[in-house]
This record gives sequence, structure tokens and C-alpha cells, in this order.
Amino acid sequence: MGNLEKALKYPFADKVWGPKFVLGGILNVAGMALGFIPYIGFIFGLLFSFFPLGYSYKIFRDHLRGKEDPLPNWGEWGDLFSRGFFVFLIILGYWIIPGFLYWLGFALWQGGGFSAFVGVLFLILGMGIGLVAFFLLPMALAFYALEGELLSAAFRWNGIVEKIWLVQREYFLGWLAGLVLFLALLFIRTQFLYIGWILFSFGFFYLSLSLACLFGNICREGGSEKA
Repeated sequence: MGNLEKALKYPFADKVWGPKFVLGGILNVAGMALGFIPYIGFIFGLLFSFFPLGYSYKIFRDHLRGKEDPLPNWGEWGDLFSRGFFVFLIILGYWIIPGFLYWLGFALWQGGGFSAFVGVLFLILGMGIGLVAFFLLPMALAFYALEGELLSAAFRWNGIVEKIWLVQREYFLGWLAGLVLFLALLFIRTQFLYIGWILFSFGFFYLSLSLACLFGNICREGGSEKA
């Protein structure tokens, strides 16, 4: 539990955390706001999201390597964008199957009758596989970061599962805490009109920083263990 408590405090540990945190939250808000533009808004919103994603990955990589510095300064925007893009590709690789199953299940469910029954099964299957993907993702990013940032390293599932097993308790608690906090953010977004989107954007950035710190430390401990 020490890692979790430390991670939850990490975004505010720096004496000058305010401007760094606010900028990341604003980028998330801007990305979500652009997403409301018809047709092309989703693309621009996605591009904006690469910056805070790359920033969080940088923190994850530093903690994975044992560098537990406070929040870094924003800069090297091209590097942040590039790293965020490749992290997005990894996330997409893990979520494309459960996402497709969920989409198919929802489409069938809307049809009614027997197709609705089949749709519910696909929805359950999609959510189940999605939870597994979310569980594997932090260690997958650790493999990616430690093995020369090769995309293929993030999909070595046998090695990923083996490393998770070495730190299973801390890893599971971190995954569970992240899931609960994310669901809480989703609740805020759906229950509070307009302001909910802003709170979700800043909350999601906070969560990404905390999880980057948490899983960077946990995955480093797993890598230091002897199989």
C-alpha cells in the first residue's frame, strides 16, 4: 500500500506542481472540446491527447528506471507527441478486440428479440476481455519502455504475465485502485453537465500521473525479481 499512497500524492509533491498540472488538464479539456466538432473533431481531439499521454509515459519510464523526480517541465513537444502516439498504438492494440465485441454487442442488443440476447453475451465478453487488457497494459508498457521501445515488446504476453506474477499483490491493488477511480470519473462526467467534462479531463490527467508513478515503481520491482 506504500506505493499506492505515494503515487496518489505524487502529482502534488512538486513545489511548483500547479502550472504543470493545469497545463496537462487544459490539453485534455481542449482535446475533448475539439471532439465535439462534427466529422473531423475526433481526429484533432485525438492529436491533442498525445501530448498529455506522452507526458505521463515519460513519468512512467523515469520511475521504471528508478528516477523518482517531481513532475517534469513541459517541453520537447515533438518528443511528447511522438511518444504519446506510440503509446496510443499500444493501447489501441489491446483494446481493439474488446472494443469491437462491445460495439457488436451493443448493435445486436438494439435489434431486440434473440439478437438482443446474443448482444448481451457479446457485451459481457467485450467487457471481460477489456478488463483483462486493462490489467495487462501497464506491464506491457514496461516491456515496451525497457526493450528499446519496440512495439512488438508490448505484446509478449507470456513474459508480461510472468512478470506480473512476481508482483501480483501490489499490481492487482494498483489495477483495482485505477479501475475504481476511473469509474468514479466516468460517473462525474455523466452526472454533471458541462462541468463534468472539465472535472473528468483534469481528473483523468491526475489519474494518469498517479498510475504512471505507481506502475513505474511496481513494474521496476517486478523486473528486479529473479524468475
